[in-house]
Amino acid sequence: MLLALSLTSCAEQIPPQPVPIVLLPPESVFKACEQPQLAGSTWGDIGAHALALQTALSICAGQVDTLNQWRASVGR
Repeated sequence: MLLALSLTSCAEQIPPQPVPIVLLPPESVFKACEQPQLAGSTWGDIGAHALALQTALSICAGQVDTLNQWRASVGR
């Protein structure tokens, strides 16, 4: 009886099934890109709007760059 109990630890154990790892890009790329709205009709308002558009475009382009870097690092 003692021999039977000691042999149970030698039984072949089935390894657990591997869990697939889902790689996602950085959370910062999921933030919606800002789309500034024109708030007036003077030349000054138009100039300020152009600066706001330039800033928003730069931020959005940075998100795309981050996403492309992530995709390259994953190897796809």
